[in-house]
Amino acid sequence: MKNAESDINKAKALLLHRIEEAYQKEISTPRDFQWLSDQLKFMGAKISPTTLKRLWGYLSDEITPRKSTLNTLSQLLGYSSFTHFTASASDEEEAASAPAFGATIHPSTQMAVNERLMLTWQPGRKCLVRHLGGGQFVVESSENTRLHAGNTFNCELIIEGEPMYIDNLVQAGRLPTGYVCGKRNGVHFLLQQ
Repeated sequence: MKNAESDINKAKALLLHRIEEAYQKEISTPRDFQWLSDQLKFMGAKISPTTLKRLWGYLSDEITPRKSTLNTLSQLLGYSSFTHFTASASDEEEAASAPAFGATIHPSTQMAVNERLMLTWQPGRKCLVRHLGGGQFVVESSENTRLHAGNTFNCELIIEGEPMYIDNLVQAGRLPTGYVCGKRNGVHFLLQQ
């Protein structure tokens, strides 16, 4: 029984860490907990800032979180439930070397100049890009991502359901860099007319 409880606590800690990674934001102040509670309301769920403070250890109250609370937080990351999240987390090492079976696109050879791709990934990220030729893209619009309209980048291979690695990301006022889209659950793409 103690091992099961320990495993649940480890999985809960990992879940909270992954939420912070996904939102690229440390959840540590009353304003952060209110912000996260508002994000949950936006997706139709309700977890109070006080409950979130207890989960993150901001308040010292000892609580055992409800399964529904853990399920809702897991859904923020694109998982159907906390059970799905924990199963996926435990399979991560094996999956790190698994072959890719999704549909692929090689932009340099398979996309025409000015052809567009709609890219989506969890949680709630969306990005419309236009191919400039030779695997170079410009971002036309984006939602909930660090990529912004006007940014350019290079990408030689996109695999459905896998992370998308881009290089030479050029953003105003910054040096070119690399970036990973869909690091946890992969990217989905759709050619646009």
